[in-house]
Amino acid sequence: MAPLEALLGALLHSAVITTMLALAPADGAVHELDAAGLDPVALQLGLRARVGDELDQWRISIEAGQDGRYELALTGPGHANTERRTVELNGQTETDRSRELASILAVIIESAEANEPNEPSEPDLADRSQPPAASPERPRGFMLIEGHVGLGPPRAIDPGLGVGLGAGAWLLGEHLQPRVRVRWSHGWAGEIDVHQADAGLGLAAGAPVARGQLWLGILAMPVIKWTHAEQLKSATAWAGGGELGALAQLRLGHLVMGVRTGVETTFPALRARGTQDVLRWGHVRWLLTLEIGLTIPKKSELPR
Repeated sequence: MAPLEALLGALLHSAVITTMLALAPADGAVHELDAAGLDPVALQLGLRARVGDELDQWRISIEAGQDGRYELALTGPGHANTERRTVELNGQTETDRSRELASILAVIIESAEANEPNEPSEPDLADRSQPPAASPERPRGFMLIEGHVGLGPPRAIDPGLGVGLGAGAWLLGEHLQPRVRVRWSHGWAGEIDVHQADAGLGLAAGAPVARGQLWLGILAMPVIKWTHAEQLKSATAWAGGGELGALAQLRLGHLVMGVRTGVETTFPALRARGTQDVLRWGHVRWLLTLEIGLTIPKKSELPR
């Protein structure tokens, strides 16, 4: 019987070694499961039955403490930090404690995997040729047509009416608005007929409000003026001046509508004298201008 018992013992030892080699972790993972009071083979079999081959991606270390407590250290794939836990096992035998610990370790591993952020999916090949969609931006330029009325002081109201063309842009976070303008104005007093052409280059400062649909600011624009007056005879004159006032623009898509109000200056003041009537456009006159136009699309918005 002694030789038979020795043979059976050798076969059992070989089976245990073979089982341990078959269950050995891959990819450099380390499982230090041989702690006092535990059955490492039963512990590894229980873990693999619960988490499968994912076990091979983890580094696990177990140290026995006092009163049935065990210190656990787990490091998962791609994790820089090691998760440490202290657990207390209540099993009466090594096999019971090993199965209990296998359940605890499986819960820790499954919870860590559930909390991992999902990796971004690979974009379709059809989408790789398409550039990423850019956030919509408000066009920066605009062109306008405008109509205006100018009135003098109560003692010499002498109205003037006219139309013009203008252009500009929103710059520096839409806080500055450089503008250029050409305009024709017409005035009369009895049989005196006056025509005036002017050109100006100015700057408005303000800010968008109401989610960017409304732009409010103030405008200062120096102007050069050429005036032609006629009744029985004709006369022309050059003058300087400008416009100073408040500006409000409503922006709806590519449509721009605005209103400007303030004062218009002329130096020297204009005085046209006829046979019976006199027309005066003094140094300071009240000015009201209505404008409407379209934004200038950027290159990225132009059709290809």
